[in-house]
Amino acid sequence: MSNGEVWGSIGLAAVAACALLTGCGSGDEHGGHAATTTRAVSSVPPQRDSTGTTTSTAPEATVPVGEVPGNPAAAEALRPWVRDLVAGDVDQVVRKCWTIEPDNARRMYADTDGILAAVAQPGIDGQFAVSWRGPALTVSVKRGEIASGYACPRVAPAEATSTFNEADARYAVRRYLSRWVGKPVDPDDTEGRYPLVCAGSVLANNPGKLTGTTAFGDLTSNPTGISDVEVSVPVTNSSGVTRPVVFTATIQSEGYCLTDAVG
Repeated sequence: MSNGEVWGSIGLAAVAACALLTGCGSGDEHGGHAATTTRAVSSVPPQRDSTGTTTSTAPEATVPVGEVPGNPAAAEALRPWVRDLVAGDVDQVVRKCWTIEPDNARRMYADTDGILAAVAQPGIDGQFAVSWRGPALTVSVKRGEIASGYACPRVAPAEATSTFNEADARYAVRRYLSRWVGKPVDPDDTEGRYPLVCAGSVLANNPGKLTGTTAFGDLTSNPTGISDVEVSVPVTNSSGVTRPVVFTATIQSEGYCLTDAVG
């Protein structure tokens, strides 16, 4: 990871950070004092061992997640993620949350107690995301994650201005190229379902620009402005020719998206 990657890294667009962490003020009108609800998970049915003896299995722990006034789907989509987090299988959570750069996911999801303290609070429905704010951490879920039914959140210190860093920009490029070489990070990772190209950009107007890509190498990155990161990567085409390609990634409401690829 490059030297520029730290929590709340300088140079990210304030509007995107505001949207993802605070809802750009629109959450105030929904904040209220919604009661925190607790949803009990059904017990696992009794199991039989090899001798036919019935054994009991303890039920899963209840998972408190604060409701979101006007948006019941948000808490509903976050609950299965919280249950998996409490279960303690971090590797499984990271695999399920493939839309987030894996090392960032591990770091963000490390403080289980802080996360549980945050999600137990009433959620705030912002312009681009829903947030639960605790004493130490803020947990934010994008609209696309809520729609999926299994919401993988961004987690940041309560005082942070952004949850994004250069690793997220590189990961957007990695996902994009992985699709081209026929090895997406997940079978569902398609442009139609999870857009990686910025709407109205040069790359959006030339979607076949990297047709014939068969392989790519290591990615490096360099911040170039308030919200932009350049990601460089060697790309190999069907003729076996490898050339450097430089992507421009920029922050928008759903995180980093790609505006162009030059090379």
